[in-house]
Amino acid sequence: MVETPKFQKVANKSDLREGGLLGVQIDSNRIVLAMVEDKIYAMNAVCSHKGAPLEEGTLLGYDLKCPWHFALFDVRNGKVSAKTVWAKDLESYPVQVDQTTGDILINVSSSGGGSADSVKASGTK
Repeated sequence: MVETPKFQKVANKSDLREGGLLGVQIDSNRIVLAMVEDKIYAMNAVCSHKGAPLEEGTLLGYDLKCPWHFALFDVRNGKVSAKTVWAKDLESYPVQVDQTTGDILINVSSSGGGSADSVKASGTK
């Protein structure tokens, strides 16, 4: 798969384990990747409450728990839990995974997220 201006490679699927978190960066955007049920999700990695690094949090199913004040965010869409009144929703981003190479690509110019779309390599790098 060839990177496009919108989707950029940030990691490889081998860098992330089931139930795990991985912090990555594109330009000034700090992003946390999460793998749940073999699907990869991407959202802002900075907690909207006090700026905690969410890649240091805990993943409980689809809920990412902030390491500082325990705000809960849904990794599928960046939405904060209704029980977490002290934080605001975060941006989530579309993800693609190249099934041939395992490369993880995200599009930070388009929010709205969703799970990883499986794609096959369409060319060489």
